[in-house]
Amino acid sequence: MKNFVASVVALIVGFFTLTLAAVMGLFVSIAALIARPFIKKKMTAAYEEAVRQQGQPFSQSMNGTVIDGEYDDITDRVKQPHSRQFCNASN
Repeated sequence: MKNFVASVVALIVGFFTLTLAAVMGLFVSIAALIARPFIKKKMTAAYEEAVRQQGQPFSQSMNGTVIDGEYDDITDRVKQPHSRQFCNASN
């Protein structure tokens, strides 16, 4: 009898917990949908300000694919098999 009562109480507590989590998740998702345009506007304004501080003109078409730094131009190199590249790298 004790096991049956404990099982029923556990089921009730579990159902209450699951229902509370679903209600909280619903409120959080609604709040996120409401806040999305405001956050997007603030992010755009912050990006414009950062670009303005760097002295570059603002453009929505900037996709951020350029990485500044040193590079090694490999367009004119002769293609070598992989085994030779590894042997040459160890010498």
